[in-house]
Amino acid sequence: MNAASTGRWALWLSFPLALLLAISSVPGIFLPSVVYANENRLYTSGAVGADLVNLVVVAPLLMVTAILALRGWMGARLLWTSTVLYVVYAFIYYTLDVRFNHLFWVYCAVQGLSFYVLVGALPSLSIPEIARRYSSRTPAVATAILFLIIAAGAAIHWVQETGPAVLSGAAPQDIRESGHLTDVPAVLDIAFVLPALTIAAVLLLRRRPLGFVLGPVLLAFTGLLALLIMSIPAVLAWHGHGTGYGAFVNSGVVAAAAAVLLPLSLRSGANET
Repeated sequence: MNAASTGRWALWLSFPLALLLAISSVPGIFLPSVVYANENRLYTSGAVGADLVNLVVVAPLLMVTAILALRGWMGARLLWTSTVLYVVYAFIYYTLDVRFNHLFWVYCAVQGLSFYVLVGALPSLSIPEIARRYSSRTPAVATAILFLIIAAGAAIHWVQETGPAVLSGAAPQDIRESGHLTDVPAVLDIAFVLPALTIAAVLLLRRRPLGFVLGPVLLAFTGLLALLIMSIPAVLAWHGHGTGYGAFVNSGVVAAAAAVLLPLSLRSGANET
């Protein structure tokens, strides 16, 4: 039995996970004043934007990639892994950053199920097999450069956002205004996302087998994350609130770059089972 034939139970759990995503998203989209009644305008827009991305993009992508992975395409398994990883990441916000609301149990269910599905699927990702299939035509250098640019840009952003507050010992202004305990996006980026992108870039540049696993997984993950960031100013604009569009443009560039590089990364080996 090869690695691609293991972890099928995790793939099948994608369908109840997608259903839970829909259950958690629909109320937030259509009843934001009820679900996010205790959030300020910016946090509500972010949450509604995340709900839209989860319902329109993530849940369908989860099911489609699971079906293709069950049929034996390793590329779909990589895309599916990145989608589940995104769900784990996104629902840290729902469970730890969004104030307690009517959907708390649903958020916990999505967070727990996505985490255990991801853990259960990891043994099915055979690093040598994936490297053999996808190393020959993978745009390793371009992908590594993109990861390093994203990591550097995010690092500069968070130094500017949190550096003065760290030096002064006072919470940043947006944290004081929101009433939250800390800056969850900064924690996740600084502790996890930026190191992961940097490590993947180094592994790709050195053409190490693990890099050919992390490359497409993190490309799809950053693409989904870029859509999430783009959704916030879009929701604000939809409700007539003016906002800066720098984050929208920057994230759009990242999403476009990921959309170009990801098919190139997965085109080889697509017909192997």
